[in-house]
Amino acid sequence: MDDILILAVAFALAFLTEAFTEYFIGQWFDKIPKLSPWKWCLIYVSALVGVGLALFYKLDLIALIIQQDYTYVGIILTGLAIGRGSNFLHQFVSKFFPSKPVPVG
Repeated sequence: MDDILILAVAFALAFLTEAFTEYFIGQWFDKIPKLSPWKWCLIYVSALVGVGLALFYKLDLIALIIQQDYTYVGIILTGLAIGRGSNFLHQFVSKFFPSKPVPVG
C-alpha cells in the first residue's frame, strides 16, 4: 500500500472514530443525567475503538516511518493515535503546517 494512502486511511479513521464515538456513545452521557459523571470514560472507549481498527487494518505508522514490517506494538500505538481522533489531526496539522497571517485591507 502506498505511504500516502496509509496516512490518509489513518487520518480518516481518526476522524471517524471520534465522530462516531461521540455520536453513538457520547449522546448517552449528555441525555442521561446519571451517566454524566462517567463522561470521562469516552476517551477510553475511543482508544479501544482506535486500537481495534488499527489491529483490523494492520495499520502501523511507526513501521511506515522506519520502513520495516509491522509490529503489534506499532499497531497499538497507531491505534491509540487513531483513538485521539480529529483533535490529534488538528494538533498535528497546526504544529507542522502553521497558518500564515492573512493580510488585512
